[in-house]
Order: sequence, then structure tokens, then C-alpha cells
Amino acid sequence: MDKNINVRQALRVFQKVLDLGVAKGEKTTYKQLEATSGYDGYTIILSDECVTLTVFFHNKFALDYTSKRALYAFLSKLEEIDRQRTVRQDRPD
Repeated sequence: MDKNINVRQALRVFQKVLDLGVAKGEKTTYKQLEATSGYDGYTIILSDECVTLTVFFHNKFALDYTSKRALYAFLSKLEEIDRQRTVRQDRPD
């Protein structure tokens, strides 16, 4: 299961969370998904209450999850956000 992570999708979702979410400190939250980045700018972290996906340099990643069910729900959430059209609030339509 861990090999089926689409890193490109995770990067797109990370950007959408930053664009559409609410920033609080170093974390930005959108649809119960939190996005943070490492101090170096090369590491990103997407997480919810049960799953943490860390994407490192060269598209390597690590997953930490409480159950397979939680992981499937997290991956569904990534797919849902990835399908959304991003509309930035600071630009006119």
C-alpha cells in the first residue's frame, strides 16, 4: 500500500491546501487536512488526525497511519481535494 502514493498528487494537494486553507501559525488547514513544510523548504507534510504523509527531496516519502481504514480515508481526501478547481481569493475570476 505504501508504494501506491502518488507524490505528484500530494504536491498538488499541498499547494491547494495552502491556496484555499486557513493559516494558523506554521500550519494551513483545509477540509481537516493540515499542510506544513520543513525548515529547508524541500520537505512537506500533509496530515489529518490519523495519517501523516511526509514528502522528502527527490519524491521520497514516509507514511505514518493508525489503520488501513484511516489510510484509505486519507487517500480519498487527497483525491477529492486534487479534483477541485483552485480559485484564489486574491485574483478576480
